[in-house]
Amino acid sequence: MKQLSSRVILRNDSGWQENYTSKCVSAVCPLQWNRSPDRRWRIERSMAAFLFALVFVLGTVGEVAQAQVAALEERSKAMSERVDQLLEEQMRELHWEPAGPCDDAAFLRRAHLDLSGTPPSGRQVLAFVADSSENKRMHLVDQLVSSPASHAYLASTWASWMLPEDSGQNPFGDRNAGLENWLRDRFAENLRYDRLVADLLVATGSTQNGPTAFFVALEGKPEKLAAKTARVFMGVQLDCAECHDHPFDDWKQQDFWGLAAYFARVSAADTPTMASVTDLEEGEVMIPDTSTVVAPKPLVNTGFSGLDSGTRRQQLTLWLTARENPFLARATVNRVWALLFGQGLIEPVDDMRSLEMASHPQLLSELSDYFASTDYNLRALIATLAKTRAYGRSTLHTRGKVPRDSYATMAVKPLTQLQLATSLEHVGRQIAGPNAEAMRGLLQRQLGILRGEASEAKLGIVSALVTLHGNSIDTLSRPDSSRLLKALDAPFMDEEKQLRWLFLSVLNRLPSDDEIAGIAKGIRTNQFATTEVSASAANNASPTADSDQVASGSESWQSDLLWALLNSSEFAMTP
Repeated sequence: MKQLSSRVILRNDSGWQENYTSKCVSAVCPLQWNRSPDRRWRIERSMAAFLFALVFVLGTVGEVAQAQVAALEERSKAMSERVDQLLEEQMRELHWEPAGPCDDAAFLRRAHLDLSGTPPSGRQVLAFVADSSENKRMHLVDQLVSSPASHAYLASTWASWMLPEDSGQNPFGDRNAGLENWLRDRFAENLRYDRLVADLLVATGSTQNGPTAFFVALEGKPEKLAAKTARVFMGVQLDCAECHDHPFDDWKQQDFWGLAAYFARVSAADTPTMASVTDLEEGEVMIPDTSTVVAPKPLVNTGFSGLDSGTRRQQLTLWLTARENPFLARATVNRVWALLFGQGLIEPVDDMRSLEMASHPQLLSELSDYFASTDYNLRALIATLAKTRAYGRSTLHTRGKVPRDSYATMAVKPLTQLQLATSLEHVGRQIAGPNAEAMRGLLQRQLGILRGEASEAKLGIVSALVTLHGNSIDTLSRPDSSRLLKALDAPFMDEEKQLRWLFLSVLNRLPSDDEIAGIAKGIRTNQFATTEVSASAANNASPTADSDQVASGSESWQSDLLWALLNSSEFAMTP
C-alpha cells in the first residue's frame, strides 16, 4: 500500500471495503455499498484492468533489470578475460609462464580477507574444498562482494584513506564513526562511485550525517582538504607543491593552491557540543608568505565546461566526476588493484604522475574506461578483478622467485592492520567473556591507530608486537579463556581432530602430513615449538591430510599450538 493519502477499493469475504491510507497509518472501514451486480461488475472490471496493467509494468521493469544485470555480467566476464590477456602477453615477452591456480583453501582465505576483511570459518573451508562445482570460485566472489561484511570492510578501508592518521586520537574521534557508517550504507546500496564522491565533497551539516566528518577531521583547512582529496580521489600527491615549486615535478605551487581555493569557503566547526560544516559567502587562499590570492582552478583542463555556477565545492565536484576527467576512474582502479594484488599498477597509489609510470599502461587505461562505462560500479570492478586467472594463481612458481609486477604468481600480502584485528577477533569470538565488538575494540587499541594500509613489517612482526605489547594472543590461547580450546576438549575429539580444527580455525586450512609429523614429534617429546608450524602460504597444504601420527604428550599442547599458529607468519599473511 502506498504511503500517500489515497482511497483504494478492495473486496474480501466480508464484503466491499474502502482502505484509507495516510502516511504510515492504515484504517480499514466497512462501507455500506450499493451492492447491485452491475456496479460490482464495473468495479471488478476496472480493478482487473488496473491489476493487469500493474503486472505488465512490473514485469517489464523486472525484465529490463534482469537484462541489465545479464549484460553487466557479460561485460565483466569479457573484462576479466581481457585483464588476463594483457598480463599474459607481457609474461610471454618476458619469457615467463604463469603459475598454476592456488588450491581451494588458499583461494577461500584470500578471497574472504581481500573482499570482506574477515577469514572463513573452519566449516566454510571444509565445505568449499569438498564442493565440486565448476564455477564455485566465481560464485564465491559474487557472494562475498554482495555481503554486509564486504560493505563494512570497504567502508573501514575508505575511511582509513580519507581520515588523517591521528584521527583515532582526536578527543572527538568517535564522530568519525559517522563517516564509516555512511560509507557502509552507500556501499551496501551499490551507489555509483562518482555519486558517492560527489555527495561526500559537497556535504554540509552535522557530522552525525556522516560525510562531513571528512572536513571536520581535516579541520576545514583548505590545504589539508586539497592534499587529501588529490591523494584519495585523483591519485596525485601535491604536498610538496604546497610550499614551493619542485624542479622535477609537474605540479606547481599555483596548482596546489588553485585546488585548495575550492575549499576556502568551508567552515568546519568542531567543539565538544557541536561539529558541523557549512559553506561561507566569502573566503580566499593566498600563497604562504606572499599576498598573492589564488583563484579556484582545476588541475588540468579536461574540456569540461560548466564550472561557473554553484558553490566552489560543487564546481570542483562537477569537474572531478565528469566523464571527460580521467583522474577519478584511474585512481580508483589503481587502489582497488592494490587491494587485491598487493601493489598498484602504479606505485605509490597516490602518486600517479603519468599513465606511462604503470607496469601495464594499456591495462590501467582499459580498466579505467571499463569502470567509467559501467557507471562507476565499484562492486562490479572488484568482482571483475577477483574473477581473473591472475587473482586465483598460486604464490609459488616452478622457477622460484619471479618479478612481482609480472603477475606470473600471486603476491603473498601482509595483512592490513584492519584484517589482522578482524582475524584476531574471529578467533576471539570463541573467548569466554567480551562480545565481538568489545573484543575487536580491544584488539584495535592494542594494534594502535587502525589504518587500512598494508603493513611494512616483515613476516610475523605484527603478531609479535601484539604479543609483546598486549595480552590478546595470550588470552586467545589460554585454556581457561578460549572457547575454541574448551570445544576441542569434547570426548569425540581425538588429538588428530583437535590438531585439524586448530589449523582450520586459525590458518583456514588443514595441516600437511609434514606438519602433522612435526607436531606429533613435539607432543611425544613434550617439546612442542613454534618451529613445527609451516611458514608457507598454504599453497602446498593437503586438503585431505590424514595421519595417526599424533600421539599423547603434553596436556597443554593444544594451547601451545594455538599460540604458535597465532604467532606464525602465515597467520599474518594473505595467501
